[in-house]
Amino acid sequence: MNLEIIAFVLSLFCVALNAKGHVLTWPLAIISSLAYSWVFQDAKLFGDAALQLVFVVLAIYGWIKWFKKTTSSITFKHIQAKSITYMVIACLALFVLIKFALIQYTSSDVPTIDAFLTAASLVATYMSAHKWIENWLVWAFVDVIYIGLYIFKGLYLTAVLYGLFIALCVLGWHQWSKLMGSEGNKA
Repeated sequence: MNLEIIAFVLSLFCVALNAKGHVLTWPLAIISSLAYSWVFQDAKLFGDAALQLVFVVLAIYGWIKWFKKTTSSITFKHIQAKSITYMVIACLALFVLIKFALIQYTSSDVPTIDAFLTAASLVATYMSAHKWIENWLVWAFVDVIYIGLYIFKGLYLTAVLYGLFIALCVLGWHQWSKLMGSEGNKA
């Protein structure tokens, strides 16, 4: 079976579980990220390939963070204004560093877009680990751009996956909003 198909299926289940606020999101993220790292390496999307390995580390972080929360209570929340500023600064700094690395150390033919999407994806993953509902907005924005990149690189199945991810972003936003509402009713 084609590795892109395996990565596709695992990633779809991973994001669907995340939309439901389920802790098993994170082990699936580890496995799907490892599979996609190989797929992206073959496609010379070096930023995306490296991003998948960082996703593995962030998935471990998210898994630990969510597991601790599920033993007490689920705390989905809105991001604070101060944190938005930090996320934008982090995204810009990561973009500059990643673009430099892609230009200097790889044969990437799309270093600018690869660097931007990699940086924004890292920030969105961090936001998700903190259960900030706005992560879904960042993911939807990034996923739209990823679709074009993957079509350009001939990764059509992955482009379809990212289209499905946009629908899951909407589902995730609504599901987390409902969970936030029910948490507020318990207080």
